[in-house]
Amino acid sequence: MFRSRLLALFSILTSVLLVTAACAAPAAHDLMAQVQAGERPLNPEPPPQPYRDAIADFSLKLLSETLDLPGNVLVSPASVYFALAMTLNGASGETLETMKAALSSAGLDEAQINQASRDWITLLEDTGDKTELFIANSIWLREGYPVAPVFLQRNADFFRASATSLDFSLPVAPDTINDWVSKATRAKITKIVEQIEPDVMMYLINAIYFKSDWQNPFEAAKTHDGTFQAPDGPVEAAFMNRLGQMDLIEAEGVKGVWLPYKDPSYAFFAILPESENDARGWAAGLDGKTLAAWLNSRQEALVDVSLPKFELEYEISLVDALSRLGMTVAFTGDADFSRMRQDGNTDLMISEVKHKTYFRVDEKGSEAAAVTSVEMQLTSMPVSDEILRFDRPFLFGIADARSGLPIFIGLMENPEA
Repeated sequence: MFRSRLLALFSILTSVLLVTAACAAPAAHDLMAQVQAGERPLNPEPPPQPYRDAIADFSLKLLSETLDLPGNVLVSPASVYFALAMTLNGASGETLETMKAALSSAGLDEAQINQASRDWITLLEDTGDKTELFIANSIWLREGYPVAPVFLQRNADFFRASATSLDFSLPVAPDTINDWVSKATRAKITKIVEQIEPDVMMYLINAIYFKSDWQNPFEAAKTHDGTFQAPDGPVEAAFMNRLGQMDLIEAEGVKGVWLPYKDPSYAFFAILPESENDARGWAAGLDGKTLAAWLNSRQEALVDVSLPKFELEYEISLVDALSRLGMTVAFTGDADFSRMRQDGNTDLMISEVKHKTYFRVDEKGSEAAAVTSVEMQLTSMPVSDEILRFDRPFLFGIADARSGLPIFIGLMENPEA
């Protein structure tokens, strides 16, 4: 008797462990295993001017569209652009054209966007020893979704994107995607997917991580508490201080500073409006050409700079902002992402564009990370053969499946009784 009970207990524990293991490690299939990505130029030229103009213009438009909520704001236009550029490779017709327009890229064709993005990514990642800049792209598909091989090929060729087929129905599927995000951002951003709804078929995700020391560090001994005039009233903050020769940004109505990192290909900039009132309204009115002119009109000067130390985490849904920029159709049932499917059918729309960022500034340098997730869902769920709503008294119970005999049986008349 004891032996049979022990065996039964062992069988139950084994089953539990097997189920737990299956849930903890959902089967993931590498869809790029058979895809040979095209070669990337080792030393590409900087992106052509029309592409650079597009990024600059999109950067300020995106910032402007995210200033409607109070508090600190931090977006990565590069991350959003790369995630949506990957998505463009599956769009057609009006959906494609309105997405390009929202990205300030209406004057660029798809090949130009892909090639310039590829070359810019390659240049960005070419850093010195004291600087880290890592860019990763991934595509996650619901297991069984008939993705088009050409769509995968383009995103492998130009964005080095991985592509993974995953059972989205498993409770731990979000953890698999979030683990990738955490590794790609050195754990500065650890979650981008909360839960996966049954009609979500795909995620296209970009991650960017940056870390570098200042070319000329701030001395910790010169960091002192001071008052920062926040919109809601003065607040105390720790200010880093440095006096020395540095690049001064000066134009009509603005002054700022350009602080290079160890790799001088990268620099931190901070710009103050001349007026002390309504910095948010001032920022909302900027455009890409103006910002580019400011950043390229630097001149060396003896500057006494005082900069607050800060660490910032930011999160926003970009659906409203991108809709205001003109790509509304991509978020509706009229969206055309037929080039994502192998059979060319149109069944997907963008249901969410989630954006998370992180930024730290201290005496040693800066660290920053960004993740953009484009969520694709079905334009309509399959229609059920039957709809059953147990909203009135019903019979219920438990049956022995082998014999078909009831083990428990009852009548539910009031679930709140």
